[in-house]
Amino acid sequence: MQTNFISEQYTAITRDLDRLAKLIQRLPHRDARVAAITPTAKGSESEPITSIVVLEQTGSDALTLAADCYQDLHIIPQLSQKSARRTVGVLWLSPSQIGAAATDELRQLVDRINTAKAGIETFIVSSYGTRQERFEALRAECPGVMTLHLYRQIRCYAEGDVDSIRFTWQQKDSLKRPDKDELMRRIRVELEKAGPDFRPPLEDLLDKISGTPEAALRERREVKVQPVANIMAAGALRTVTAPMPLILLQDADAKIKMLKSFDPKAGRKTRNDRVESRVIGTFCGVAIEAFPL
Repeated sequence: MQTNFISEQYTAITRDLDRLAKLIQRLPHRDARVAAITPTAKGSESEPITSIVVLEQTGSDALTLAADCYQDLHIIPQLSQKSARRTVGVLWLSPSQIGAAATDELRQLVDRINTAKAGIETFIVSSYGTRQERFEALRAECPGVMTLHLYRQIRCYAEGDVDSIRFTWQQKDSLKRPDKDELMRRIRVELEKAGPDFRPPLEDLLDKISGTPEAALRERREVKVQPVANIMAAGALRTVTAPMPLILLQDADAKIKMLKSFDPKAGRKTRNDRVESRVIGTFCGVAIEAFPL
């Protein structure tokens, strides 16, 4: 019974994605600009990024790229399963041009696809306790599926209130205030298993954490650079991740600024009011920082 739900929803997703792909390639578009970003090779996820070249496609080529991206649900053996394959851009269709029936069909298709995707994710998480159980359950009913791609949603804006969409690269580390006792406990567990060569840095880190107030500790995990869209709508600015082309359904004018190629040498803007911190060590790939109170 449980697995029937997964397979039924997955079948519905693939069926509606096929319909969506055919529909967007058949309908006239006001603007279509899409760029496929070079995917990450398997095993190279931790390698530093030297550059990301963005090659923009327009018109029918952009529509084909978008259709392929929406339908891209499966693992490709030579490419990473940890890093999603990304195709950035906008498909802009005018309801007055494509007609009310096509507009409704497009919105309903996207809604059904997103609902089924969310339904599978919720079901898997609530029905299976461990990552391995979830992995096995999903693969049993959806052979070869890539979880990151199955769960991600298609963003569709159809309220007619979008003023601008500007794509950019986001470089933002994940910051977390740790529980000092729990952090020290985890390090001690690792220390017991560590060989002689790995014990000194862990012991040194324990000493430094022990002498640092909990309120002055912070964990910093590097997050890979990713494309985002800054969307101004109804007078408010919202930033969303943009791994797939956005669909814009509106007659009103809007400004579109596409993603540029990424150059890490350009660096990040440094805030003048940022409190300087110092790295006191690393643990499980996470930098442990201390900063003045």
